This record gives sequence, C-alpha cells and structure tokens, in this order.
Amino acid sequence: MLHIGFYQLGDASVNDAVLTLVKKACAVGKKMLIFCPNPAAAAIDNALWSHDQNSWLPHGLDAAPGAELASVWVCSDVTSNPIDARYVMLLHGAEPDNWASFERGFVVFDGKSDAQFQLAQSQWHKWKSRSETELAYFVQTAGCGWEKKA
Repeated sequence: MLHIGFYQLGDASVNDAVLTLVKKACAVGKKMLIFCPNPAAAAIDNALWSHDQNSWLPHGLDAAPGAELASVWVCSDVTSNPIDARYVMLLHGAEPDNWASFERGFVVFDGKSDAQFQLAQSQWHKWKSRSETELAYFVQTAGCGWEKKA
C-alpha cells in the first residue's frame, strides 16, 4: 500500500522541514528521492550540503555522479530515480509520473501560500481515489513537530 503524507509548513523553512523528514527516512534505512523544479532543486541540494558542519548526508542533484553511494537524491526530472528510492518527497507541485516504485510519499508545502495550499488540496483530491493508497495530513506545530489532522 502506498502512503502519502501531506505536510503543511508553519514557521519552519522548507529546507528545515526537508532535512527533518530526510533524516527520519535515513534513520529507518530508507532512501529518499526529492522531486522539485529548478532553481528550488539546487537550493535543496545546497541546504543538504550545508545543514550541519559535523554531519553529512550522501546525496546528489540530477545527473551528478555518485548515485550508487547516495541515500538521498534531488531531481528536477520527475521521471528519474537514480538511487532506486522507495520514499519520495514532492515540493512545489512536483508529481511523479508513476507511483509504482514508491511505498511512501511526502508532499511538503507552505501553509502560508494560498497557491501552494490550493495545489496540495488538488493533489489530495486527485490521489484520494487511488486504490491501495492511504493519505494523511500533518500540520507543523510551534515546536516544529508535526500534528496529524487527517
């Protein structure tokens, strides 16, 4: 069964939320693919490189070398999955062409942006009728945790 979680940001930045969710996926041994258009993909790549000077998340961007060593990959091409990830994060309205290779999706959007909220709502309605798919909705709390709303 495919599980898709919608994560509505509060005060944290997209980069901080992405890092939190990526670290949780890596902690349970899952590879994470992050789909988003450029220039946002490059910004996420930079955030992954600079998030903590005492740690490192093996990752890459688009056609960069090293996919065989990475646990995280940032792609602007929604047809690409160079690390054979089972988890996928979707930013800025990105959608995979095919969900078949994924077991879990993370739709991260800015709750203060009407456009991003409407897009996430549209995706929710589109995907809720998919068979073998379970949706959940989380809102970021003041402490940057997540509260499940649906």
